[in-house]
Amino acid sequence: MGRITDLLNNYDIYSGNTDLLYDIFKSVNDFEIPIVNYCINPGTILVRQRVNISHKEFFKVADLSYPPSMKLSKHGRANIPYQSMFYACSFPMHSSDKEPYPRIVSLLETSAFFRDKTTKGIERSTISRWDVINKINLIALPFSGLYKCPCLDILYIKKLWTELIADNNNINSDGLELIQYMADEISKELTSDKEYVKIANFVNYLLHINEKTKDADGIIYPSVHAQGAGFNVSIKPHIADKKLSFAGASLCHLLKQQDKSYIAIMNHSLQNSNGTITYVKKQFDNQEQAIYSHYSYGLSFVN
Repeated sequence: MGRITDLLNNYDIYSGNTDLLYDIFKSVNDFEIPIVNYCINPGTILVRQRVNISHKEFFKVADLSYPPSMKLSKHGRANIPYQSMFYACSFPMHSSDKEPYPRIVSLLETSAFFRDKTTKGIERSTISRWDVINKINLIALPFSGLYKCPCLDILYIKKLWTELIADNNNINSDGLELIQYMADEISKELTSDKEYVKIANFVNYLLHINEKTKDADGIIYPSVHAQGAGFNVSIKPHIADKKLSFAGASLCHLLKQQDKSYIAIMNHSLQNSNGTITYVKKQFDNQEQAIYSHYSYGLSFVN
């Protein structure tokens, strides 16, 4: 282990002393942290998913975008408390039949009910689609080898990282150690908000403080719950406002019998000029109705 690893391993995530954490980050020169840049181009679709409140629907576009900062009292994987970020799943540039749809990845990221193989029931969630209308410039932390089934885009970014390191013999060892440590942090399946303290503050440092990277629009990282089979983006709110356009939403039913599940799209949205949403019920054909009846037999709604 090196100096940076020792300092970060010894940092007490429950201390509340984030000044000490930022001192560790700032001990490396801003321009000596190796970074891979990644762009998402116009025409790309991003997907967000929100689990519905019991017996409620989302009737405003704003409710499906990033949450108000005042409501975020805990650390996330890429945000500190009271700092809003637009989290979404991205459609890969290169897809295969082996990779889950982005809506499955987004459900893995947002629904503990979906991830729990012991539960039964019907969970309602709303999936929204967002069009990229201007190029989004992201930071890609070097993806560690801990993901079991990385998609082709993840492998491509890993290749860019390998080439960056191979082509630069003068990379600062502390900068390399810091970014690799944080790559491991963002790949961990964590359970409490305090466990996100180091990675959340490092992302904040990169996106708002570090002179080399603070102009980036956000970060991209593999989906931990999907074991790298998909990937997520976390984008600054004002960038989401400028570079994304709401493209529609659908209410979904997750019909779940422990480890067996089926996702049914129940309606589609119509956006009104005042920023509200009207939903139009989807008409099932006989086959779709039979599948829904089969998977929902004996289940009750959980929300």
